[in-house]
Amino acid sequence: MKLQAILIGAAVVVGVMAITNPSKERYVTYATEQFAETGKTSICAGDNIPIAAQQSCKFVISQGKGVIKSIVENSTKQQNFVLFSLYETDLPNQKITTIAAFGNFFMLK
Repeated sequence: MKLQAILIGAAVVVGVMAITNPSKERYVTYATEQFAETGKTSICAGDNIPIAAQQSCKFVISQGKGVIKSIVENSTKQQNFVLFSLYETDLPNQKITTIAAFGNFFMLK
């Protein structure tokens, strides 16, 4: 009886993982937002940068999300393992690896 309950529980978890495995489109949207926010906080911030320049920088990054999305789409490879996916985004300066499972993304960098 315990074995049957364990098998049923495992089957439910496997089913949920398969159903909630995020698509590449969802990953591209997620990564675009993450990269844009990272750009705003790392590129546009600094004590030596005037506030007006910081605001302009953030605006340019916000307006450039289409370009960021295109870069992410073209530089990302997906390995779909049905229960989860592994995304590798190969940017000019770094390679970012992300695990997608249960409808969430976990960037490993």
